[in-house]
Amino acid sequence: MSKEAPGTAGKGLAAQSEVDPIQIGLLYDDWAASGYDADLAVWGYDAPQVAAGLIVEALSIRTGGDLSGPVLDAGCGTGLVGAELRRLGVDRITGGDFSPASVDTARSRGVYDEVVALDLNAPLDFAEGQFGAAASIGVFSYLTDSAATMSELLRIVEPGGFVVFTQRTDLWVERDFDSLVASFVNAGRCAAAVSNPSPYLPGHPEFGEHIGIRYTTLTKC
Repeated sequence: MSKEAPGTAGKGLAAQSEVDPIQIGLLYDDWAASGYDADLAVWGYDAPQVAAGLIVEALSIRTGGDLSGPVLDAGCGTGLVGAELRRLGVDRITGGDFSPASVDTARSRGVYDEVVALDLNAPLDFAEGQFGAAASIGVFSYLTDSAATMSELLRIVEPGGFVVFTQRTDLWVERDFDSLVASFVNAGRCAAAVSNPSPYLPGHPEFGEHIGIRYTTLTKC
């Protein structure tokens, strides 16, 4: 995965949101095998910890402290979110990712009950209401139809369950996520809570203070 600085449009990490989904899978296959976790640690990536905290807090409030889940980590990558969920006490976690190398690495962590091949640009092979919660962290940058993916994630969580996802601040504006989230709320499908911008990859030269991240929690009606 390229790590070039701003000014290299179409080449740097920030520009990978414009890459074809098949190429994204290949890029992450390569990156998973060549230092993905170490790179993110150097760049100050804390979205897995923040997202897992949001999920555990929402589960605890909804269930009175029962963290049995089940939770789907949709676009689990190498398993960073799953590891945080397990550390915080979530009992049942399923992971899924588009990148075979990432799936293998996530399985090797031993924090998931299972890890499956998962394409968030297609209908998901899970039953309606199968999960208590779903997380999709660092994934929406690469989706071809965010509305369809949000709809699928809401479908597979039970009523009162929730979906936590992230989106970069630049793409939030460019793809008008304010209107997208509002359309789901106005249709009576969910309630929504959207965070203020937070740092995303503060140690990466392309992101730094220029591109942050928002955390969104959708609670299914």
